[in-house]
Amino acid sequence: MKLYGTKSKNYLAATKRVEYDLPPKFISNIDFTFKIDESIFSKDEAQALYNQMRHITKEYRIQAMSLYVQSTNRECEILTDEIKHIIEGFPRNTEENDEQVGAESGYIEFKHYNELREKRLNLDAERSIYFLEA
Repeated sequence: MKLYGTKSKNYLAATKRVEYDLPPKFISNIDFTFKIDESIFSKDEAQALYNQMRHITKEYRIQAMSLYVQSTNRECEILTDEIKHIIEGFPRNTEENDEQVGAESGYIEFKHYNELREKRLNLDAERSIYFLEA
């Protein structure tokens, strides 16, 4: 369950980073630039080549961030499905003997606990991305 909180924070941070065009270090440290001998090229031609380099770098960052957001989103989906499966598998019965009434109330309490825990984790994740806002 703690893993869900971490993955949720990662996903929210990744979406905010995309929104503000602030890729993580492992993406932003790639820069496709090389020095052009400007004594051979005209100034306009050299500038066009530099612009192409910047465009390639920007496209790489966009595609890398898109893939990163997709992967973090999928991680959250898988963990959410696993948690829902655990909750659905929790024993519950509707018959009226003491053990089964206890199982039903236990299911309700467990489900309520999980909903509150999920809200808290989401609030923590949202709070952790405030540093990205300008």
